[in-house]
Amino acid sequence: MSRRVCFLIDGFNLYHSLAQACAETGDHSLKWLDLVDLSKGCLHLMDKTATLESVHYFTALPEHLHKTDPTRLLRHKTYLRAITAHGPVRPQIHIGRIQQQAVRITTDTGPQEGRLWREKGTDVALAMTLVETLASGAADDAIIISGDADYLPAVQTIKRMFPHISLRFGFPRGRTSSELLKVAPLSFTFTTASYAAHPLPNEIRLPSGKWIHRPGEWCKKLSSS
Repeated sequence: MSRRVCFLIDGFNLYHSLAQACAETGDHSLKWLDLVDLSKGCLHLMDKTATLESVHYFTALPEHLHKTDPTRLLRHKTYLRAITAHGPVRPQIHIGRIQQQAVRITTDTGPQEGRLWREKGTDVALAMTLVETLASGAADDAIIISGDADYLPAVQTIKRMFPHISLRFGFPRGRTSSELLKVAPLSFTFTTASYAAHPLPNEIRLPSGKWIHRPGEWCKKLSSS
């Protein structure tokens, strides 16, 4: 019997990997990534008969940029519409939040205070979705696409609760975690070539009949994002 695999994707961890790859190669088309196709492409690492059960994508909309960088927010929304309209298997989108966080640093001139925008809640939502999926019997194995070591306590708990499952990490390029490798030694790392091999189509038809297109900023090689 084939093993059913669910994928849980930490959107921000993956995005920063993609942004780094784009900056190094100058090819911003890498961001127009087919998450389902990427997931299918690594099923053979689990088992030769493994099948894709589901894909969960955890992200947050950069609403705080609606005035300073509205095109970035628009690209994000376009991407979410694209991945949920393409192909027979559609990712399930889990929207978190971005909020300000106070920070304090020490400089040569003394302590400095400021505020940063940070994504919140992704790790908790991802861990709970994984527990729910495994507890309901909806999947046999799981792959978490992230290199965030904050998942370590959750993974240790999940492995105790479900000792029969195979849980691995698909580390985004440049974000491999030695801590996570210790608890999931069969994990693997995506490369720039992995991203380039799984693009979405340039045009995708929505259920309404309208078409959406790859953002112009992601269609060609640029000097900046």
